[in-house]
This record gives sequence, structure tokens and C-alpha cells, in this order.
Amino acid sequence: MDVSKYCAVGCWVDGSIRVYSLPDFQQLQTHELGGEIVVKSILMCPFEDSSYLMATLGDGSLFYCDIDPETGKLSKKKKIALGIHSTTLQLFHAFDANHVFASSDRPTVIYSNSNKLVFSTVNMQDVNHMCPINTAAYPDALALVSSSGLIVGSVAAIQKLHIQTIPLGESPKRIAYQEATSTYGIITMRNNNISAPSVSTMCQNITDSSDVVNGMDPDSRFKKDAANNSEVHNLLIMDKKTYEVLHVHRFAPTEWGLSVFSYHCNEKDYFVVGTAFVNEEDSESKDGRLIVFRWDGTTLNQVASHDVKGAVSCVTEVCGKILAGINNKVTVFEFKEEDGLKVECKYHNTLMAVYLRARGQFILVGDLLRSMALLVYKQLEGRLEDIAKDYKANWMTQVEILDDDTFLGAEHFNNLFVCTKEGGMEEEDRRLLKLAGQFHLGENANVFREGSLVLKNPSGAPPLVHKTILYGSSTGLLDLLAASRNHYSICC
Repeated sequence: MDVSKYCAVGCWVDGSIRVYSLPDFQQLQTHELGGEIVVKSILMCPFEDSSYLMATLGDGSLFYCDIDPETGKLSKKKKIALGIHSTTLQLFHAFDANHVFASSDRPTVIYSNSNKLVFSTVNMQDVNHMCPINTAAYPDALALVSSSGLIVGSVAAIQKLHIQTIPLGESPKRIAYQEATSTYGIITMRNNNISAPSVSTMCQNITDSSDVVNGMDPDSRFKKDAANNSEVHNLLIMDKKTYEVLHVHRFAPTEWGLSVFSYHCNEKDYFVVGTAFVNEEDSESKDGRLIVFRWDGTTLNQVASHDVKGAVSCVTEVCGKILAGINNKVTVFEFKEEDGLKVECKYHNTLMAVYLRARGQFILVGDLLRSMALLVYKQLEGRLEDIAKDYKANWMTQVEILDDDTFLGAEHFNNLFVCTKEGGMEEEDRRLLKLAGQFHLGENANVFREGSLVLKNPSGAPPLVHKTILYGSSTGLLDLLAASRNHYSICC
């Protein structure tokens, strides 16, 4: 797609991008970027079936828009933080496709896969400039200039899993990603008896929930907490690209964060957190809260809170509503920012609902000791109804929905098993989740997520598998479960 008949100009005075036609230099469009930081680099580039205009600012931010090759009009403006310093864009060609190298304190290669832009971090630091070179000695190579010297290298075709450790100084418990704000919501735990530095004590923006318990002021509650050497649970808001902790919300000293997920409602995005108030004299929590937060880019605001009788072990979404597992109940909440959280319906027939997955109107419940149960949310009637169960006594550690009739479970004795929903003539058969297969993993699998360790199908060839499930274990294992022709295999 040819965009050579256009010229893009970044203006410092008004912080805008202007598109001109060539050769008459007729102005076609002005696109305001906003803010006071000036444009440092600008580039137009075709990727696969689309063309993009990219512009970087002095703070390391990258704006990119679709550009219409026929009219020069810009649309779908998006922003991403590549680093924290000025970034320079340079086009190069590799593997028969266009790539863009972003030189900065966190150098990045930008390319397109299946008509989606991919931002791949380079395993270097502080690249000041890049120039493509192609000689007999260095075919299809890149010359990179850094503060330490000149480096000649090439882009590897092999996809690898790069692991980076982000020190927090405290124990992470749960994590959720919010795509709209490019942030992570992370629940962590810190022991007040340990004086080592941690992100929740060093962050500049800190709020707390301590004043909601027993009417005590925040400072006195945290002093009491320190004296008792109790745990403090926090919600961290972390930037996706820079891993900077933008905000810390501290829960009350006796309040533990147990679950978190990103929730989209009425064109806004929220973090929903489930908590429990812990008393050493009780065998299980009798009180907890469901809290809705909204991150607006600079501040974390608590927009709703609902007291519940029990620990909110898990939260997810079903048909646009909030679904929570609270002790022996599965509860559907309706949320409106102006009205807060309201209970719509409950399901009571569980011993302890510790895991939830939803697919359409169907809900898979992982019970602490009673294996799995399949529910249906009847939205028009406003109620939950169980339609099938696995009646074996399994101590569940995680569940996942593979498709409408197939369900995956992990249990305490290091086994994976798959159940299917039968469609027999008898009512008794239809209400049974039948064991379809099992596998002794030898690891305690405690998390399932649909995804892949590398980009799926990078060559465009027909995929060998139609679905992959990542799972993690308590020993740190990260592995893959793949489905091919209705069979699941463990891919180590």
C-alpha cells in the first residue's frame, strides 16, 4: 500500500501532526496529540494490508494511527509507552516484511502479525540510533549505536519466551490485566514485621481502606497493624510497558485481598476486587467486601463497595454482570456507577465455591471438595440453576471451560481430568458431568489461562491446534495444554 504521496509533519507549537499531499503540499488533516511534550520522531509505514503513521514524543510515548492510502485521513489513534526517554523510529526490512526499530532506553522492534501490530522488546538497553546494513560480511544486519559503542546484529526469526523479573519486595497473590488502560492490577501481601523496602511503601500515590473498619482513623489502624505484626494486603496499579507502580491502595489491616479481575461496563473499565476480613479465632471468614475501582490514568478511585457475609474467593463476569464466589454461595451482582453494587441472585448448593469460569450464560464452579458443577444464568428470570455435576469428591485447585460441552479440572493429588456434558435421553444422564479423560501431572496446577507462549501461527499456515491452555503450578512450572481434533495433549 503506497503512502509515498503524503507527507507527515510533527509540530512543536501546538503538539499536532499534519498530513500534506505531495507534490502540491495541500494540508489534508490536523491531528491533535494533546499534552505539552513535543514530537521527536515521525514515520509512515505500510504493514501487510494496513498503513500506519507513527509519532514518538520526548517522554517515550508512541502514538500510532491508521492512515487511509487513498485520502490520507487518520483514524483509530492509540498510545503506548515504549520507554521514559526520547524515542527515534527507523524503518528496516527483514523476513520479507517491513519492521520499525524504536531506539530508546527500552529499544523495541515493531512489526505486524495477522494485521495486528506487535511490539517486541530487544534484549539491549539504551540504543541511541539504528541503521540497517546489508553486506557480504553482514547480510540483513542492523548497526546499533549505544553509549558503550557500536553493535552489529540481526533480528532472530525464532520466537523465544523472554522472562523478566520485576522485584516488588512483597508477595504477589493475584493479577489481572486491563487492556484499555495498559495496566496490571496486582494484589500483594506485605509483612509489617519486615523492614525491607517494598513497592507499596515507596510509591508516591497511596490510598487506603482502613477507615471503613470499626470507624477508626487510617493512621491508628496502621499503627495497630504494625504492633501486631499482621499482614497488609495491597492493590498495585502497574504500567504494562515500564513496570512502574503508578498507585497503591492498602486494604485494612485485617482485610485480605483474594481475587481481582478487569471489568468493562458502560464503555468504562474497572478493577473488581474481592476481599475477606480475617479473624484468627474463626475457621473461615465471616465477612468480606466486593470493591470496584477505576483507574483514570493518574488516580485510582473507589467507585463502589458492597459488604458480604463471607470471603470473596473468586470474581469474574457473566453476561455483563459481576459473578462472585462467596464462601458456599455463587452470587450475581448488577453494577451501575451511580447506584453501586446490587445482588441480583444467588446459588447456595456448594460447600465452598473457590473457582469460577463463565462462557456465555454457562458457569463452571470449582468446589473445594465437591469437584465441578455446571450452572446456567437465566438472565431474563434473574436466577442461577444447576444443570450438571461431577459427583466425585475431588479437592479442586482450578477449573477451565474448554468448549460448550468439555470442562477441565485440576485436583489436589496432582491430576488433571476432563469431564463432558452428556446429552442422553434420561434426565439423570443429562445432569451428569462424565469423566472423559485424566492425566497424572505430578504438579499441583493452580491456574489455567487460554493463551500461548509464542505468537500463534506466525507463518499464516493452517494451525495444527485449535485451542491452547496455559497452566501454572505451585512449583513454578509453566506449561501448555493443546487441543487437536478433539484430543488434548500436554506440550512440555
